[in-house]
Amino acid sequence: MPAKKNRTAKARATIVCLRNGKVLLVRKKGARWNLPGGVIEPGETPEEAAIRELREEASLHCQGLHALCTLPVGNVLHHIFTINLGERTRPVPSNEIVACKWVLRSVLGRMQLSSTAAALLAKELPVLSAPV
Repeated sequence: MPAKKNRTAKARATIVCLRNGKVLLVRKKGARWNLPGGVIEPGETPEEAAIRELREEASLHCQGLHALCTLPVGNVLHHIFTINLGERTRPVPSNEIVACKWVLRSVLGRMQLSSTAAALLAKELPVLSAPV
């Protein structure tokens, strides 16, 4: 009998950045829009990964993230954080990210989102679906 593979869920830090009723989306070249975030590296806490990913993807140096929840999407466990950013905070794409965009929460469902972002939106998190 073949041995079963250990299917451990991957862990990812995902950040919902909010500003005046809008959500920050990021996009890699040739890809669909997604929420900022990435894999939690060995030895990192989910919050440390979230802070690092915001710096790497959008050149944001943020403190004060709020842990929202942990949700599975496929075989990935998303540690979801949220942060409210001021009007003067300007994300700048860096590393593999080619674009950053603020989008009204009310139009998120009409965006060309990655399958992961669409799945998270389908979870109906109040932070993503609440009226402005």
